[in-house]
Formats: sequence, C-alpha cells, structure tokens
Amino acid sequence: MYGGAKMNLAFALNSYNQAKVAKDLQKGDGYAAVKFALEQAIVSMEKLNSGVVEEEKEHHIERALSCIYFLQKCLDFENGGDLAKNLFKVYEYCRSQIISVTLNKSDQNLDSSIGFAKTVLEGWEGIK
Repeated sequence: MYGGAKMNLAFALNSYNQAKVAKDLQKGDGYAAVKFALEQAIVSMEKLNSGVVEEEKEHHIERALSCIYFLQKCLDFENGGDLAKNLFKVYEYCRSQIISVTLNKSDQNLDSSIGFAKTVLEGWEGIK
C-alpha cells in the first residue's frame, strides 16, 4: 500500500471516529462519547508505546491528543469541584507525556499515562 493510500485510510478512520463522537453527543449520550474517547486515547497511546510503524504514528498521536482535548473540554469545573480539577491534571499529564515521548524520541514510555487513563475508564464504566 502506498503512503497516500495509508494517509487516506487514516483520515477516513479519524473522520469516522469524530462523526461517532458527534453522533453520541447529538443523541444526548455524553456517557458513550466520553467512554469512546477514553478507549480511543488508550488504544492510541498503547500503539505509540509499542513502537507503531512510522506511517501510523502521526495518526495515533493526533487521535490520542484529540481525545484528551475532548475529555478536557467535557469537564464541568463549576459543578465538578476537585474531581474535575484532578481529572484535568490527569489528562494534562497524559497530553504532555505524549508530546514529550513523540517529540523527544526519548527512552520514556507512556505506561503511566496508559495506567491513569485505564483507571479513569474503569471509574467511568462504574458510573453507569
């Protein structure tokens, strides 16, 4: 498969994922949208952590960061109190680790970020 075809496939997958989140939000199913964003962020961080092929790396960086941004924007600081503040810090930590690991190509990995995101997902799944 040529690079252009892979990029088109990555673009199509990203567009589909964005459409799914938008559809869940339109249905008033914020729970499903947040769950989906957490799951996708975890999948992409795991791919980045395992040394994904260079052609897919940009897609997973973009997807993980987009999901984290979405999760941060969903937080209700007015009503969420310390929980919202603490979740923001967790998401910000994950975001900064993704950027650090991918830009610096350091020996660091995303294990702690993945662990934090999985803990948040487990808590989120326990709500419903």
